[in-house]
Amino acid sequence: MSAPRSPQGTLPLWVKLAPLAYLPLFLVWYFALEGRPATGMVVVESTLDALIPFDARWAIGYFAWFPFLLGFIGWLLVRDFRSYAETPRLAFLLIVGMTACLVGYTAWPTTQTLRPAVYPDQGWFTDVVAGVQGFDDPSNVFPSLHVYTSLVVAYCLITSRYVRSVWVKVAGIVLTVVIALSTAFLKQHSIVDAFGSAALFLLVLAAWSLLTTKVGTTRSDAHPA
Repeated sequence: MSAPRSPQGTLPLWVKLAPLAYLPLFLVWYFALEGRPATGMVVVESTLDALIPFDARWAIGYFAWFPFLLGFIGWLLVRDFRSYAETPRLAFLLIVGMTACLVGYTAWPTTQTLRPAVYPDQGWFTDVVAGVQGFDDPSNVFPSLHVYTSLVVAYCLITSRYVRSVWVKVAGIVLTVVIALSTAFLKQHSIVDAFGSAALFLLVLAAWSLLTTKVGTTRSDAHPA
């Protein structure tokens, strides 16, 4: 069912802002899962993780996720506000994928035991990472939300009609790789979690492509040339 439109033929404001209502729902669900006892959780780790040393300096890349994600969402909402051509895709990829992660965390709780018992002295980087990991328990790890949402932003950025600079697109790809690597170097996630995020992204993207193809076919049948 299509959304109601105003007399001018544009979507009403509440429809355009509706995806933002998902954020509080996500936060409530996510934090409700935090702090559960690790007993009975599936440990997700790989032999590849032993080849990746802990390095607190990757915190720069890890925290770059916040401006990357929130900055792009805010920018696209403003840039695409009138045409509302690309926002639905971003909203679908984020909401469906993040919800799939939450369902997985709920039905199949996962954890990891990769964090160092003693943090190496790497200056204030160590203090920051140790402080964050002090209250961020190593659960809800597979797949990685950090990596999944970064993949969504990178894809929407490099395929956006509003982004014409090749350098901006390359920077988005590089930053996504750095963010993904940072989750492994900080031992926030196993490398397996990153691969799981990539697989989930491809599945959700395929669902979006199938959905838009069917909608386009239906409209063509309803309004033949």
